[in-house]
Amino acid sequence: MATITSLPTSITLFIGMARKGDLGNPTPISNFAQFEQIFGNDAAYGELVSQIRQFFLNGGAEAIVVRIAGDDGDTPELVDYANVFNSPESAVEPFNLLVLPRGYGQTDDQRQLLWGTASVFCQRRRAFLIVDPREDWKTVNDVAAGIPGMRIGAVIDHAGIYWPRIKVASAPLPIDPAGTIAGIISRTDTRRGVWKAAAGRDASILGATGLEHVISSAENGVINPQGVNALRQFAGGAAVWGGRTMAGFDSGDEYKYISVRRTALFIEESLYRGLAFARYEQNDGNLWMVIHGAVGLFMHNLFQQGAFSGTKASDAYFVSCDASTTSQNDIDLGRVNLMVGFAAQRPAEFVILKLRLVAGQSAGAPPALKSALKPALKPTLRRARPSARRFR
Repeated sequence: MATITSLPTSITLFIGMARKGDLGNPTPISNFAQFEQIFGNDAAYGELVSQIRQFFLNGGAEAIVVRIAGDDGDTPELVDYANVFNSPESAVEPFNLLVLPRGYGQTDDQRQLLWGTASVFCQRRRAFLIVDPREDWKTVNDVAAGIPGMRIGAVIDHAGIYWPRIKVASAPLPIDPAGTIAGIISRTDTRRGVWKAAAGRDASILGATGLEHVISSAENGVINPQGVNALRQFAGGAAVWGGRTMAGFDSGDEYKYISVRRTALFIEESLYRGLAFARYEQNDGNLWMVIHGAVGLFMHNLFQQGAFSGTKASDAYFVSCDASTTSQNDIDLGRVNLMVGFAAQRPAEFVILKLRLVAGQSAGAPPALKSALKPALKPTLRRARPSARRFR
């Protein structure tokens, strides 16, 4: 039987300014000393140094760093980031989280232009964007007034924003929180799994000497319903106190919680890569049975690890890959369809993922066909297993 491997969940891509290092070259980094050796530790170029330090200090394990700069070697602009966002998938290794450290001289308005294109990039790569707050957010009223503008043009269920900024001993001014948050997410994934929210007392912020603004429970009650995740100061130190995506202002959105969104992305990425063998197999009932068995085993292993709600497997997940999901027209077009549901919050209330795979094709399939078979279906939330499951 084919086996599907659980892929990493917290490899973090950093795109920012540094004193040295190849421009535009994605470089894997496994610790801060390695980063210093390759890119230097000159904080005058922006926050990349501080963000990487905080990432590893808070539990980050794997980073990919892309050094960028403007045409004159100065502050990068949107086009410099777009060169990375628009690069072929093979040019940037798979990643799960995206952090864009503030470059020297970058303004809030310049950075706000980045979030839309960055979130589209993440959507395409099945990754999640950690958005930094504006520097001019001084009160919760500023946050509440400014967050609607941050959502404009963004794929809000693929992004999460945190406030306020963090004080650290290694920087003279407060720094943006994204690198720290990525480290905490990585730490939580390792200890508890991608399905566990990186929030609460366990999500303590290491290396912080304080927060730029200390907010009360009442003030948190103002920004949390707007999909802004608070960083809170307590007697024992600072901690992350929210786990919503930027879609979290909508109580009906299936992806209002980061843990649900990231679990779905993890499942999708693992399945797409683990089922790549289908391309070279005859698209018939035998293939569907193999896919069903492999995916069923993968999902059951996650169920046993506590990834889903429900005490019974039937209440926790389902898998469908048969004649009800793949029609003769699909077969003629060289595709096989798979439907997977998992109970993220309550038993038998499924987040449903629809995957469209290439099947029965030779290695030289025409580009037009490959493009036509790219996944483009947004998952939907259902309360029970649907009776009519055909892809349309």
